[in-house]
Amino acid sequence: MVINYKKLNPNGFYLLKYLNDETIRFIILYGGSSSGKSYSVAQTILIQTLQDGENTLVMRKVGASILKTIYEDYKVAAAGLGISHLFKFQQNTIKCLVNGAKIDFSGLDDPEKIKGISNYKRVQLEEWSEFEHPDFKQLRKRLRGKKGQQIICTFNPISESHWIKKEFIDKDKWHDVPMTVTIAGKELPKELTKVKSVKKNAPRQILNLRTKQIEEQAPNTVIIQSTYLNNFWVVGSPDGTYGFYDEQCVADFEYDRVHDPDYYNVYALGEWGVIRTGSEFFGSFNRGKHSGEHKYIPDLPIHISVDNNVLPYISVSYWQVDFTTGIKVWQFHETCAESPNNTVKKSSKLVAKYLKDIRYSDKVYLHGDASTKAANSIDDEKRSWMDLFIDTLQKEGFEIEDKVGNKNPSVAMTGEFINAIFDCTVPGIEIYIDESCSVSIEDYMSVQKDANGAILKTKVKNKTTLQTYEEHGHLSDTFRYVVVDLCSEQYIEFSNRRKRNLYACNGTINFFNPDTECKYTKKILYVMPNVNGKFVLIQAFRCGNKWHVVDVVFMDTTSTEDIRSSILSHESDSCVIECTDAYFPFIRELRSSTNKEIRVMKEFPDVDKRIAATSDYVKNSILFSASKVESDTEYVAFMNNLMDYNKDSETKEASAVLSGLIQFVVKLGLN
Repeated sequence: MVINYKKLNPNGFYLLKYLNDETIRFIILYGGSSSGKSYSVAQTILIQTLQDGENTLVMRKVGASILKTIYEDYKVAAAGLGISHLFKFQQNTIKCLVNGAKIDFSGLDDPEKIKGISNYKRVQLEEWSEFEHPDFKQLRKRLRGKKGQQIICTFNPISESHWIKKEFIDKDKWHDVPMTVTIAGKELPKELTKVKSVKKNAPRQILNLRTKQIEEQAPNTVIIQSTYLNNFWVVGSPDGTYGFYDEQCVADFEYDRVHDPDYYNVYALGEWGVIRTGSEFFGSFNRGKHSGEHKYIPDLPIHISVDNNVLPYISVSYWQVDFTTGIKVWQFHETCAESPNNTVKKSSKLVAKYLKDIRYSDKVYLHGDASTKAANSIDDEKRSWMDLFIDTLQKEGFEIEDKVGNKNPSVAMTGEFINAIFDCTVPGIEIYIDESCSVSIEDYMSVQKDANGAILKTKVKNKTTLQTYEEHGHLSDTFRYVVVDLCSEQYIEFSNRRKRNLYACNGTINFFNPDTECKYTKKILYVMPNVNGKFVLIQAFRCGNKWHVVDVVFMDTTSTEDIRSSILSHESDSCVIECTDAYFPFIRELRSSTNKEIRVMKEFPDVDKRIAATSDYVKNSILFSASKVESDTEYVAFMNNLMDYNKDSETKEASAVLSGLIQFVVKLGLN
């Protein structure tokens, strides 16, 4: 059979070579968009069908999409080769009229097709990345019984955490092979066979079950990577005599190369990575600018940050910080402890092993999720997950300083803070990620933002174990924890002066200057003894038509002695206590021991409604203390709680008390 070479792309020449090589079991074509992968496969399988009379099964994950996609490619390819008259095109089948061979089309959702694939010489998996790993393993096992059976896979690479990369590519060793193709005893010109790369896997030593001898199995997989630059129907043929130069397509790729390098790298060049959607949580993270070579420096201490979700893995990121000039923070390593290492003891042993491997013997600073400090039932002594993690590291000989807070910082706020650092709008702070931290980088680029600005942790289901888990966001959480801890002062300043939510006036929270002398005409304490287990007190002084929140108490306590002490130690003209009937005896006793005016208000039945009704008053008439924000931890906690509020949030203690104060002020005409 004679085919005009001017009908084929480089991919087509390689396919003709390897489809006729019985040592090759897997032919993998991947790369960028418009590289001609699927079309070249269609061309060459049609040619092979005419030549060898063998059957082929073409599969996609879902059968419904076949007729409008890959089946159409085969029809167009046959017409382009001038061989349509040699085939009969039926629904889901193309029959060769010369030798009776068939090319069948099926989705993986047709189980009968999978059972009978041993009758086929070739199976093509179109859009291979849509298949699950168990799907591929099942197909591999069932394609047997004929010499030289092959699986041809085409796909565009996406996430670096995809099973194809982790389970198929990364578990083998690969070497480049010459980009040469010989057809009919003649080597084709190099310009006709140039693609981005051609690789084969390494030979394997296997036991021959019949002879009981160890034999060397030749490489059985070839991977061909191509891009639009290797498609003669996008950039034209090397000699300019055939193909087509698509000026608009090339210009479009060039625009992406200049304006969106990450997108270009994945979509055009076919590299592993993430195509961004525009709603990323770390939207300002730019892989080109913020990742590179940022290695471990032995003279600096190591900070590790931990998230204890066990699926898909326990997440540990390793960081260092240099305070010499400003603050330079970088991640240099990651541990993703997958099953069977996704337990507290096994994951901490992996951490210890890595630290020993790099000969680290100084103090380890430990950051992470506050919930890991809660007592649990997995240990007889009811120790927390973090206690067990620390205990293991200590037994391995490391000194640990626990930097994990009692409460996690706001998810939305920390995201804004880190994005602002990436945007260079927080002076003096830089963050970088070492390129070796590929899972972390993929997570930082992939994780999405929800409607409230927090991380959208989309759940996925493992088809084998049937376990449901959050695919992305756990390494991103470790990122947030450590950056906030290392840049705590800057974070507090940023969070209290940034553009805010419900209480922002013209984009910012309003503050008063405590160094400016004010003539206060009214002084009020507003108290709620128990809001979700917290005792909250606001000390507010009236200055003109504004109210200054001069001090707060924000405590995890229900002790009436603590409440009494705080009320008596704060100056006021009157004290308003909003509470349930259970506190009435305490209030009667309090009135008998002080000259303060003590008023009582029953708990408001719908706090969210009151908060919404009073939010404009906060924007326009409430000022907060700039000095307290910088120096008082309870005031800072109050402000964070206040600014984290939204109507669906459990974080409402500060907003509840502030709205009560405003309701009281307005009711008495003090506004």
